[in-house]
Amino acid sequence: MTSDKTLPASHTNVPRRRKALPLGLALVLLTGAPLLSPTALAAAGEPVPSASPQQIEVFDVMTTTRLERILRSFTDVKWRELDNNAYLIELTDGLKMRLVKRDKSLMLAAGWGGQRMTLNRINEWNRAKRFAKAYLDNDNDPVLESDYELTGGVTEQNVKEWMKTFVYFAKEFQKYMQE
Repeated sequence: MTSDKTLPASHTNVPRRRKALPLGLALVLLTGAPLLSPTALAAAGEPVPSASPQQIEVFDVMTTTRLERILRSFTDVKWRELDNNAYLIELTDGLKMRLVKRDKSLMLAAGWGGQRMTLNRINEWNRAKRFAKAYLDNDNDPVLESDYELTGGVTEQNVKEWMKTFVYFAKEFQKYMQE
């Protein structure tokens, strides 16, 4: 156990001032209204979350309808279905990605044909980065890939954030290839 001498001054046994409850929250507590209801949040001066059913629905199977709704929500991309389970996604800056849909997982990949990288550079990337792995394909072209498991449940917002994270890393990987 640590003595008070080794803790920063902010963690000593100095009594802390109690914060007064906002009047709205005090009234909510006195009236017995549920604390997490939108009315209670508004009364307490807290922002009221506004989530559409698609944002809060938890699912573990990706349907074509759901995936296409997610893709349509991005205004800076064009996309088209390649076959039943794959989509070509192109960003306005020209970055192209392939999205593969399975019932319980998704995979995003971006490849750079004609761009040469050594295995040492690929390994450096993989040691330093998370969330997207790099490798050389059969033609020795660099590929960046990320998988997303749906088992256990996700929301559409989770999937969107995963896609945004992949785009971020794909752009970083493009810069990395030029170094």
